[in-house]
Amino acid sequence: MPTDQEKGTAGRGSSYDVKVDGSGSNFTNGYHGEKSDGKPGGDEEAAVVSCGLGGWRPDCIQKCANPKMFCFVLAWFMFFEGLMYSGFFKGAITSLEKQFRMTSSVSGTLATVAEITTVIVVSVVTYMGGKSHRPVIVGIGSILLGVGAILTGVTHWWVEIYDYGGAGQNLTTNQCTAGNGSDACDQGVSTGLHPLFPVLVVAQIIIGLGNTPMMTLGISYMDDHVKKADSPLYLACCWLMLVLAPAVGFLLSAITLTWWVDVDRVDVSTVAITPLDPRWLGAWWLGFLFSGGLLIMMGVPFFCFPRALKKPNDDWDDIMPDAPKMIDTGKEGPKEILIGMFRASKRILTNFIYMGITFMQVAALSVTYAFGVFMPKFLESHFQLAASDANSLIGLATIPGAAVGLFFGGAITMKLKWKSVRCINFCMVTNIAVVIMYGGLWAFTCDNPYIPGLTLPYRSENPANGINLQAQCNTNCSCSAERFDPVCGTDWMTYYSPCHAGCAGTTYTGPIPANYTDCSCVMAPTFSATPGKCYTACSAKAQGFVALMFFMAFLAAAGQAPAFIVLLRSVSEADKSFALGINYMAQRLFASIPSPIYFGAAIDGACLLWQTTCGQRGNCWLYDNTRFRQSYLGLATALQLLSIVFLVGVWIAIYQRQRKKDAKDLEDGENGEASGQTQDKRPMWPLSLFQRPMSRRQYSEERIGPYALYDPRSLTYSTDTINQGYSSNGMANPAFVLETTT
Repeated sequence: MPTDQEKGTAGRGSSYDVKVDGSGSNFTNGYHGEKSDGKPGGDEEAAVVSCGLGGWRPDCIQKCANPKMFCFVLAWFMFFEGLMYSGFFKGAITSLEKQFRMTSSVSGTLATVAEITTVIVVSVVTYMGGKSHRPVIVGIGSILLGVGAILTGVTHWWVEIYDYGGAGQNLTTNQCTAGNGSDACDQGVSTGLHPLFPVLVVAQIIIGLGNTPMMTLGISYMDDHVKKADSPLYLACCWLMLVLAPAVGFLLSAITLTWWVDVDRVDVSTVAITPLDPRWLGAWWLGFLFSGGLLIMMGVPFFCFPRALKKPNDDWDDIMPDAPKMIDTGKEGPKEILIGMFRASKRILTNFIYMGITFMQVAALSVTYAFGVFMPKFLESHFQLAASDANSLIGLATIPGAAVGLFFGGAITMKLKWKSVRCINFCMVTNIAVVIMYGGLWAFTCDNPYIPGLTLPYRSENPANGINLQAQCNTNCSCSAERFDPVCGTDWMTYYSPCHAGCAGTTYTGPIPANYTDCSCVMAPTFSATPGKCYTACSAKAQGFVALMFFMAFLAAAGQAPAFIVLLRSVSEADKSFALGINYMAQRLFASIPSPIYFGAAIDGACLLWQTTCGQRGNCWLYDNTRFRQSYLGLATALQLLSIVFLVGVWIAIYQRQRKKDAKDLEDGENGEASGQTQDKRPMWPLSLFQRPMSRRQYSEERIGPYALYDPRSLTYSTDTINQGYSSNGMANPAFVLETTT
């Protein structure tokens, strides 16, 4: 009896086979589409997909030429980059301010130099690098990061030994004493930037150059060589390491900062201050040298990876458009490069799905960047926490929550094999849940601390207009407002300083004041005060606030992997590296650079008390809790709502593109069926979010008929055989069905 394939095109429809096996798979050996049958066709072709350096390609390392090994190396590269930049550098900002005499505005500008550098060069790096040897470019970036980190660290030996002012400071200058109010500016103290400050700027420029290929060329190379269904898990593994790195960096930085900055140049036993002293300067440079060396070593393995890996046999049908025709990069001149970049930019910037996802990420990441900078300040001010306690809560809550969320989002996307619509549905659900939880954050309210002269009047005196720290109880003390040195009275009031509390006496435990006595402004029988702010019952609310932040970080991060998958699938492989570069640039240009600026401006509007030195305004000592909460959480909620608006637009665009794709498949008729690509026709609504994709048998029953024959050994459907199961009037033939099922 002739087989289905021998029948050719006889009958109502030609036979077609859908086979799933590992034989005869075509692999792409080059980035521009060179094809082979999976077997090397010569030394030159074999070298394309083999590991090694130049002509050195031993057999023992060829097992490393696979996406799993590249993902492993890239993930550790991301970890060391986050360890250095998001951990050691951010943790050393205040130390750098002391060492190089920087104001907060100058240190903030320094922190944006690397981001600005990335924005400037990312388009060129990703366009040119995307059509060259991408692993090598990533390796060069890793080495540049290491060089920038080490250059920052070695400035420790180029600056003079740190002078903290000696141990002769008069500890009674802020007590109630006649004539105590004169704070003449010391003209002999240098207040300008250190001459070596430009070296730090150059180091940050180098770091910005090295940062660029990691999230663009590295991610696109990995995504090009894994099955599309497995891509979310690979991305989640990389992002997990990138998220965990800052936590480890802050912990290690906390250790190194407990060592004296010149531990290698002076006898530390002669240092008369402790880490609790504001003049203390820790060994900030150790972290840069340590992480810089790791980054240089991490760049070496990337040079061993081939230009392209063997591609898996991937039967994936999604919204990716057809790839444009590539131009041979070896023959491109400046004119052709500019024309190619212009055409690629036009394709990408007119891609509504891509642009919607990008702006959604910008809105969401604006909140993330601002929270990373100002959340410790919010906890410290709003809940009256110590800075160390606030940082500990942030490190224990948001970072683990985000890490688990990233891994969960990538794993569930891969497990359920979601395509674009269900990925967007999941993102919408998580973003809506985050907005609802913002309402819960508003419930954790705290009143302003009780500070006489700032938030309430002294004793029974009438409230004064504005700030009035002078009262009858401290009139004879001649207190200065230049120094904010809060003390807690036994009446549970926080006073601006011991002088403003009217304290005339001091008891000591060693060199540090333990208790202030004879405080005329304190309403209590003992008339005493202790250093520091008073503890308030509102501090206990911080734990509930941070616990809710954990779940918000989890949900916000869980939606990032599916959204990134949609972004990758919305562009062709030829444009992928360039598209990632534009996405990376947009995040820096519209999120990481401006968001701390406008969030900071909004927070500054809630300041009640500014630090002033010689008439120059510094940082804010005290905030109005209500205004701080409204400006900070209100702006974050608005940005989160904006991200949902962009997601709705992306969902509509995907739905319309899918309808056009389905209409095209119907026009193709049986040629479309012969391709063997099944389409899941279930509703694209959040209610169908967790449904698995349609199986081949379900598809055959829906598209071909309930009596389609299914051969599990070859996964073959034969329309000629199916035709025998129908009578001439189109009805099912019961005799045939009985015969084939027995």
